[in-house]
Amino acid sequence: MLMAIGGFWRTLLALLLMVLTPLAHAQRQAPEPELKAAILVSMLLFVDWPARQGRSPDRLTVCYLAASPVSTALAQLGGKLLKGQPLQVERADAAALGDCQVLYLSPTDASGLPRLASSVPARGILVVGDSPGYLQRGVMLNLEIEGGRVVFDIDLRSARQAGLTVSSKMLRLARHVTE
Repeated sequence: MLMAIGGFWRTLLALLLMVLTPLAHAQRQAPEPELKAAILVSMLLFVDWPARQGRSPDRLTVCYLAASPVSTALAQLGGKLLKGQPLQVERADAAALGDCQVLYLSPTDASGLPRLASSVPARGILVVGDSPGYLQRGVMLNLEIEGGRVVFDIDLRSARQAGLTVSSKMLRLARHVTE
């Protein structure tokens, strides 16, 4: 019986290594913008938005302000189904974010960040960035590269103020959570 249990765990470990090794290899091989875009989209599975008048319930809309390598990679993921809804990626104007559920801010959006940080959370929009220091400047979810890997930090307090619910599964994977 003990041998059977040990064999089970060895088999499970071998299967786990077979699955994780290609994922780790893919993370090293994928260009940074594509990797950040894929991680960002995957994280959307762990966020719930409040119902809001005027927002289309039949799609999940990610907006960006300025074209960047990550926004281009996000656009390539458009049409993917998330939570039974197609992902729509579109360029938006900071003054007109009506249908946006997620706003991606690139490093070039830094100058407008203080203005956006004060107005966007009231609209129930998840604000995502990928620049050092963005979390302290109003971004709710910030992706960074650390040790050759993509890591993320979450400002849970800001997300809650925006009416967003972030899964505890995602919080456990974050490098830092601000409450």
